Amino acid sequence: MGGRYARVVVDVPNARVDRHFDYMIPDRLAGVVQPGSRVLVPFGPRSVSGFVVGQSDAPEVAEVRDILDCVRDSPPIPEDLLEVATWMSRTYLCLLVEALRAMVPSGTKVESSRTVSLKVGPKLARAVRLVPGAGDPEALVQSLSRRSPAQAAIVHALLERGREITRAELLGTMGYSASALNSLVRSGIVERVDVTVERDPFRGLPVEHTAPPELSPDQAAAVAKLEAAMDSGGGVVVVHGVTSSGKTEVYLRMLERSVRMGRQGIMLVPDISLTPQMVDRVRGRFGRRVAVLHSALGAGERLDEWARIRRGDADVVVGARSAVFAPVPRLGVIVVDEEHDTSYKQDESPRYHAVEVAEWRASRAGALVILGSATPSVETYYRSEIGVYGRIELLKRIDDRPLPDVHVVDMRAELKSGNRSIFSRRLQAHLAERLASGQQAILFMNRRGFSTFVLCRDCGYVVTCPNCDVSLTYHARMPAMTCHYCNHTTPVPDICPSCGGERIRYFGAGTEKIEDEVKKLFPEARVARMDVDTTRRKGAHREILTSFRTGRVDVLVGTQMVAKGLDFPSVTLVGVVSADTALNLPDFRASERTFQLIAQVAGRSGRGPVRGVVIVQTYNPTHYSITTASHHDYRRFYEQEVAARFETGFPPARELLRVLVSAEDEPSAARAAGAIAAVCRDRAAGHDVSVEVVGPAPAPIERIAGKFRWQVLLLAADGCALREVAVKGVRESGCAGRKAGVTITMNVNPQSIL
Repeated sequence: MGGRYARVVVDVPNARVDRHFDYMIPDRLAGVVQPGSRVLVPFGPRSVSGFVVGQSDAPEVAEVRDILDCVRDSPPIPEDLLEVATWMSRTYLCLLVEALRAMVPSGTKVESSRTVSLKVGPKLARAVRLVPGAGDPEALVQSLSRRSPAQAAIVHALLERGREITRAELLGTMGYSASALNSLVRSGIVERVDVTVERDPFRGLPVEHTAPPELSPDQAAAVAKLEAAMDSGGGVVVVHGVTSSGKTEVYLRMLERSVRMGRQGIMLVPDISLTPQMVDRVRGRFGRRVAVLHSALGAGERLDEWARIRRGDADVVVGARSAVFAPVPRLGVIVVDEEHDTSYKQDESPRYHAVEVAEWRASRAGALVILGSATPSVETYYRSEIGVYGRIELLKRIDDRPLPDVHVVDMRAELKSGNRSIFSRRLQAHLAERLASGQQAILFMNRRGFSTFVLCRDCGYVVTCPNCDVSLTYHARMPAMTCHYCNHTTPVPDICPSCGGERIRYFGAGTEKIEDEVKKLFPEARVARMDVDTTRRKGAHREILTSFRTGRVDVLVGTQMVAKGLDFPSVTLVGVVSADTALNLPDFRASERTFQLIAQVAGRSGRGPVRGVVIVQTYNPTHYSITTASHHDYRRFYEQEVAARFETGFPPARELLRVLVSAEDEPSAARAAGAIAAVCRDRAAGHDVSVEVVGPAPAPIERIAGKFRWQVLLLAADGCALREVAVKGVRESGCAGRKAGVTITMNVNPQSIL
């Protein structure tokens, strides 16, 4: 749709301007400004950047001002993603501009003064080319070859290339002489120019092409069903397959099918730690027609990959959550691997869920969504039970390899028998056996750091964060205590600040302590740790996993990063050091998280020819999430868990919306939450759909980063009614924007209510 006027959403995060404004497109920008463009516009007394969301022949207001400038060094947001942004603003109750920001590569902020440009622009490199009109190139080569073969070789190379060659390539990769090049420049045969070069996140990484393996009968049946779904217009299909059942090969076949149909595919993985391994597999099948999008890329790399995808130069996009917005021109399939993972839900506004975005986007494009997992989320599996989604089961491992033997160890009995180590005797014995036989092991602990709290043995004082209601975690490598919520860091006290006692002791364990204990027990073992602390540096994920894959590491210790998707045939032992970490959290999904983590990390064992063993250490050995995980029995877990959810009314029985109020003083947070809850109850009483209002109450973690937190929960079978009541409750309570220091957020179907 064209026109002389542009509808612009200004990049001002304020609810009062959360709509489009009309601007005239000046003649000098005609044909440049289009839907999806980023522009500079006058807004009140200042100039601000904005997004063009449409064009028209006539404005909606009497007086309009001209657009000042338009970003030219980045392609516009595709119109289908503009529709996604509009849908997200309604669905997740966020500002439209927040949703629009999610459509563009992070880190490509717009700078504005009187002109507008990206903070991260195209990368320029010094290059050389033949000067037009400098003479017949063939004749030049002939004449130069007699007096300067080096100069003749450069002219010949430029003639063969038919365009510019960067100086770095000419002198480095191609090995030509700098003095010969300079002589050609001085003689006017060659000139220096700046050219745009594409930043390549795969630079230096070779493509190892792989042939598709023969499918098992179960895989072949799954592919046939998915192809039928793709041919009939798409939809959503759950691929529920046990670990090592060959789900990834099924995904690759469907991506290949999409490409054969002239369309593109997106493959989402839940964590950038999985991206290197998955990218290698996808590149092995699709070569250089693969693009990658995730937060570990530099801003320039993200911009170039986004532009390459937008042009249609990539057949498959691999990435984490935000890759669901990849601007593929002809979407055919979206694969969501490990769909149950909580990282697919964004914590900051816009608080979208990538699975829901994938489903909505695919429905508009007639594309197929594949939701794959060995432990589907309860909500996803329920939708497949009632027929909203299709479902395919892969219940056997490839080549009929057995699932690992799982042994549950009651740590209470270990304590009674005198074992105060963080490792049970069974886990120590199996670890020694694996190391002696040259096999590998993974030890899982979903806490990082060395000790989870520091305590005075004289008075019981626990060192807590001054900004949050949590204990500080001791990190031995720093060495210091750190808050994992606000990053407050302080040295460990020598004397108790409460009683003056000197018996300061460390309790609890994290990945750092696990690593340390393994090295003490097995000094010859080569141990690596994979958690947030060891993977901050770019490329660290790939380095750690490469070392493990190539056998340079015997034991990999890690948080949930090691629980997902990793495929190493030499791993025959997995130790879950503490299965109770998630189980004791005050959250309705605690049992589900526990089952998923145990089942997923257990699935890393025995993926090769040797049967795997899993040791699960727990103080709750009879809890159903642990017993069902130890028997690889997802169905039995699901039946018990979904029954509990329907009894309490939590998802999937009803949709959930959380209103979180935070303030610097607790009375302000409590008053605002109470006012919102009161209005919500009043509006719910008059609604024709049942909406339950729970609260107000302090959040389970009452204070984070110096802010007191209160919450109101709303539950309803109808999502529209839920949003309507919540929005009215916040707006009509008079709390929104009324007092500085009070922040209100609404989160639709949050993954945690901590």
